[in-house]
Amino acid sequence: MRAWNFASAAAALALMTGIGALGAAAPAAAIELKLNGLHAPEHPVALTHHFFAERVEQLTGGEITVDVFDARQLGDAVESVQSLRNGTIGFVTVSTSNLSQVVPQVDMFSLPYLFKSADHYWDYLNSDRAAAFVEPLEDKGIVVLGWIDSGARNFFSDQPIRSVEDVQGKKIRVMASPVQVKTIEAMGGTGVPIAWGELYNALQTGVVDGAENNHPSVVTMKFYEVSDYYTLDEHARIPDALLMSKAVYDKLSPEQQEAMRQAGKEAEAYMRGAWAMAEQSAI
Repeated sequence: MRAWNFASAAAALALMTGIGALGAAAPAAAIELKLNGLHAPEHPVALTHHFFAERVEQLTGGEITVDVFDARQLGDAVESVQSLRNGTIGFVTVSTSNLSQVVPQVDMFSLPYLFKSADHYWDYLNSDRAAAFVEPLEDKGIVVLGWIDSGARNFFSDQPIRSVEDVQGKKIRVMASPVQVKTIEAMGGTGVPIAWGELYNALQTGVVDGAENNHPSVVTMKFYEVSDYYTLDEHARIPDALLMSKAVYDKLSPEQQEAMRQAGKEAEAYMRGAWAMAEQSAI
């Protein structure tokens, strides 16, 4: 119930700013853009996508509408990044680990124990250094509109993992990230990149012995049905990013571009509150 109160408060705050044109009719030539989401509708990232879509329409006075597709309807993470770059879709939220094949340096975020805490994590993400660090993505057709909280990552597996030794010889699903693969190798296991939508079956059939992610994702994907143990080691804090196709962004007016960036920042703030509540509920 508190999560919905947060959403209502955020919407009320947006209305009080007086930005947008809720009473105006959308122009006949409204631009329609697609946003592909990787998570189920009840996941906090999915809720954030719908909030973002509403704010885009409000901030542009109906000139731009965003159609949100939940649960990988338009493809999984790697496929979505490519669709974003060629302008087939307008937006997607993915882990920065899934951008390592586009700009390798972004895989820095996948390093284990890089951030000491959530405060340390957000202090960096909201700095000019972070903005400069991901700027090379624009040369590859990707605009970062905001950071989306994805909490700390933990192992879930068919056998208990209480130390590094327990990872030895295990096949652990990771994202398509060289750093993540090497991290599992450093622990004595094998990092196996598998698409998010295929992970449940991979755990069920023993293709992998375990995986790693955050509390809400484990719950919404029901990985607890095919994994007996959850290890609260918080070995990584890898941010998700709300991304926009630069091919689409460049076709917009300066005012519309600013609306995209403002909606992205508001979505970032909305997600931080929604995520904290979702984590408590999921654990």
